[in-house]
Amino acid sequence: MQVLPPPAARRAVALDPLGARSRYVLGMALHFARRDEEAVAAFGEAISLDPDYKGAYHFRGLAYYVLGDFQGARSSCETEPSSEARYWCLAIVYDKLGQHADAEAMLNKFQADGAGPFACATIYAQWGNTAKALEWLTTAMRLRKADLQYVKTDPLFDPLRKAPRFQAIERELKFPN
Repeated sequence: MQVLPPPAARRAVALDPLGARSRYVLGMALHFARRDEEAVAAFGEAISLDPDYKGAYHFRGLAYYVLGDFQGARSSCETEPSSEARYWCLAIVYDKLGQHADAEAMLNKFQADGAGPFACATIYAQWGNTAKALEWLTTAMRLRKADLQYVKTDPLFDPLRKAPRFQAIERELKFPN
């Protein structure tokens, strides 16, 4: 999914005020713009409009996580309707809460469900395993995964930003300045 800039996403909400998808798109735009308090609210509105909206729960959880609200993150991720992304979110959050065995179990379930290399890279980045994160990110590059478009803005990659190999990947992706 292409992420819109926040003004375009707000326009989508104005055009579709009762649509959960437009709120979800707004939440994504705000999350990648690092406006996570607003993102939490937008994802919450998407969930209010459609409690079965997959994706809104785990991205709300990741927005809580970025804000440092790990209990809110856990609650939102655990509420995610059956989805492999639930495991992704919980692998990150459980590790931060010191539940390392649970985090490993979630990663194993996520990988068993066919986890993509980009998401695996974010987990390892958040776990502080730079080498493994870069290995997965290199795999995503080799496979030309579409979610590489988020490398520059995804806050889950912040621990890698000063690593020379990560900077080389950003250059290879030729993002505009």
